[in-house]
Amino acid sequence: MKSLHTKKSFLALAMLILTVGWFFIAPTVIFAQGKIQLTYQVEAQVPVFGNDFVKARELAVSLAFKSALEKALRNFLGDKKFEANQKNFSKTLKHADRYVQSYRFLEAVDDPIGKKSEVVMQVTLFPNALGKSLSNTGMAIGLASSKKVIILILEKSLTAGEAVSFWETVPISEAALVQNFTENGVNVVSRDLVKDTVSEENVLNAVKGNINSAVQIGLNVGADIVILGNAVSSRLENQIESGEFAIQTTISVRVISVLASTVIAAKSDFATARNEDLLASELEAFGDASRKLSKFLLNSLNRYWKAPSASQGVQDSRPRPLSPVAPPLLMEDL
Repeated sequence: MKSLHTKKSFLALAMLILTVGWFFIAPTVIFAQGKIQLTYQVEAQVPVFGNDFVKARELAVSLAFKSALEKALRNFLGDKKFEANQKNFSKTLKHADRYVQSYRFLEAVDDPIGKKSEVVMQVTLFPNALGKSLSNTGMAIGLASSKKVIILILEKSLTAGEAVSFWETVPISEAALVQNFTENGVNVVSRDLVKDTVSEENVLNAVKGNINSAVQIGLNVGADIVILGNAVSSRLENQIESGEFAIQTTISVRVISVLASTVIAAKSDFATARNEDLLASELEAFGDASRKLSKFLLNSLNRYWKAPSASQGVQDSRPRPLSPVAPPLLMEDL
């Protein structure tokens, strides 16, 4: 029976190998010039003619939508690049309402004395529409065609202990998934790069199921696919009875298309392993589960990326989540 010190040393060494190996195999990604923000507070004021306050209010709302969209484009491109290419966005800004996912009034005032209508609004934009607009002008990172993937897993491991922060360690399951993806030629965004540009709160919200948070993560680092999930390891039986640690690991993930702003696949898989050393058993079980899950995910993503609707974007007058002609992905287990 190994001493506690030996086990801790083995754990530290194994995690170091996983972490260092992951950093070497994970390719880098070029950052966008800025980050696309999805929600803006904007205001607009227009004069009232002929006491037609209804028409004035409609115009004020339209101007507020335009202001929100312009802010998003400036935020991503920077003021200098936006102004240099403003003509390219004239049609986009003219139809700003098509890019609005939701809005609410913070303040609305019709002034009969000053003959004006004023609105202060909170406007949330469609991320898929923003990406399409930027791609059409050739100024986006190329989210729809870049085929870059982010993998972030929240893991509860028997050997890792209680983590203070999500970014503190690289989960065994996440490292295994990343290795499987990179070995198959997929461009995976480095966890270190995501850490530098995405808050822990945003990641945890995304892992819990917040689609907007997941989309924001992808937009921030220029990836078109975000894979988020949970992983856990547990003992199947008492070691005293068998002399070995029987471990089961389970990994559950959801695959989010950034431009479509929707879940395109979901699946869980598990594996078991048995070894006299707890960490060795856990590493083997997580490795087996990740290999099974990776096979499904890689096949699904290849079909999704090849589907016409994955790259053509929104076709009708109002942006909405993309959906292939025939569902290319199997929704399982979640």
